[in-house]
Amino acid sequence: MPSSKVWLITGSNTGLGLELALKALKEGDKVIAAMRTPSKCPPFLKDNANVSILPFDLSWTQDTITSAMKTAVDAFGHIDILVNNAGYAYLGAIEESTDEETKTQFEINVFGVLRTIRAALPYLRAQRSGTIVNLSSVGGFHSFPANGLYCATKFALEGITEALAAEVSPFGIRALIVEPGYFRTAFLANPTAGMNVTTPIKDYDGTTAHEAAANIEKYNGKQLGNPVLGAQRIWEVVRGEGMAKGKKELLRLPLGSDCGTMMRGYAEDLRETADEYEEIWRSTDFVE
Repeated sequence: MPSSKVWLITGSNTGLGLELALKALKEGDKVIAAMRTPSKCPPFLKDNANVSILPFDLSWTQDTITSAMKTAVDAFGHIDILVNNAGYAYLGAIEESTDEETKTQFEINVFGVLRTIRAALPYLRAQRSGTIVNLSSVGGFHSFPANGLYCATKFALEGITEALAAEVSPFGIRALIVEPGYFRTAFLANPTAGMNVTTPIKDYDGTTAHEAAANIEKYNGKQLGNPVLGAQRIWEVVRGEGMAKGKKELLRLPLGSDCGTMMRGYAEDLRETADEYEEIWRSTDFVE
């Protein structure tokens, strides 16, 4: 069994973040449980000697997040794995969105993650090791009606992580994109609690945008993904254990049959597009 590792997991009081924290603890690792409201921390985390609770908010400034990162590192002396899990969704048709809410969506899901990565990297570079895990989504490569802005933040996160992976590999640091499909967490239980919702435009009634928004809450409890198993697979891929033992260290980790199926469909769509327009895209080069 590899030696114990220290995980910093944002949004670790619910959902996949919580299940990943529990999996890490079960395997003998230590966890820095970062959360916006520590008073909502489950007792079984709060009372564990291998857990350090860290007040943390993605809306904080770079200086404040950098200070929080030092507190996190001081808890166990170092950090091995940073998991950027926290985030939320802004639900509604593109036309219904506002600049203010859209900026807040990107502020939390993209800029907050960037600030966290910047705060962690000096420590990871100094020790010449570590893993940065960024939680994307099936919505990181396939956008959906009524969820376009949330998906846009995940598209952005994928682009950032792909570049980051190449930039930090010389320091022995790995970057991993995790792409969960729909998992049976509380995320869909009450859209107005976990998401901001646009003010509807009546003309969209009966269209895909409003039908998709209406169906989100109905889908709660019917998601294919098991968060306990999803967390287990993330832990195994990061640690190179279990089902991941002997497998290549790739940039992306799809989770859930829905995500894997859509990924294959997306790859086929790209292939079809490249084939259909080959004459066109080849025609635009200089002929030297």
